[in-house]
Amino acid sequence: MMKRQTSARGGFTLIEILAVVMILTLVAVLAVTRVGTLGARARVTAAEADLSAIGAAITDEAVGYLRDFTGIPGFHPSELRLANLLIATNLYGLTETAADAAAGTWPRGVRVDDAGLGEGRGVARPADFTTWSAVRDRGWRGPYVRHATGRFPARDDVRFAGDAPFGARGFFPELSNLYLPDDFLNEKDGCSIYGFPGEPAILDPWGNPYVLQVPPPQAFSNDVAKVSPALRWRYARVVSAGADGILETPCYNVNSTNRTTSIASARDRRLVRQAGRIDRDDCAARGDDLVLFLNRNDIDEGEDDE
Repeated sequence: MMKRQTSARGGFTLIEILAVVMILTLVAVLAVTRVGTLGARARVTAAEADLSAIGAAITDEAVGYLRDFTGIPGFHPSELRLANLLIATNLYGLTETAADAAAGTWPRGVRVDDAGLGEGRGVARPADFTTWSAVRDRGWRGPYVRHATGRFPARDDVRFAGDAPFGARGFFPELSNLYLPDDFLNEKDGCSIYGFPGEPAILDPWGNPYVLQVPPPQAFSNDVAKVSPALRWRYARVVSAGADGILETPCYNVNSTNRTTSIASARDRRLVRQAGRIDRDDCAARGDDLVLFLNRNDIDEGEDDE
């Protein structure tokens, strides 16, 4: 009788191979997702660290920008841009006439660099107001943030091919009908309330400039003439547009993508000045923006609407 011959199995079935491939694919997907999540979190952490550093550079009581400029005539921090921390020729004042200039009369400090200055646009302050004076214990001794990491964009600039331009992503909000100093911003020059194209900027981990938001008078009252710069400055905040690159935090309007709307109702004004926070648990109007208030808590403090 012949014995049936048996042999050890020498390979895998197709089903077994497919199963192994599926398992390896799942492991790879999970690994990539985990790495992506860690990378995204690292960017958020880096942005939070940047915001803290920028806030300290502005407000530190010992070495901050505002400490050094306290008491300079005509200057109020509600007219700052973040470029103040980075440029050497810092503060400009406006003069109405040549006699004002000769007399050293400076109605207000507005411009903080020489971009676009020309006939009728203003003249530089004396050097002792733009450089550190040990006698006066004030002046510019920056840069307060040591290194600019980029330039403020123009309205039509993009970060990369196929990306939406900065103007469409909220960095150039419409300012018509707002009560703001005429010479602080000349929109005909293609400037933004947040910065002048080409000036030094601090970029967040997603390639967007951090911006300093100071709500306009309309965010507080219909009687804008009674709104003080100090009240506006109380709600100042530094903002990153976050991972989606859209500056969604309301400031110069109430639309989450910075399209123009009227700041007409008391509720809308409150929304704008509080940067989108309705109560302690709701800040959805900010999208994924990262926000650091400079002078107040990041909660609804129950302020009156007017």
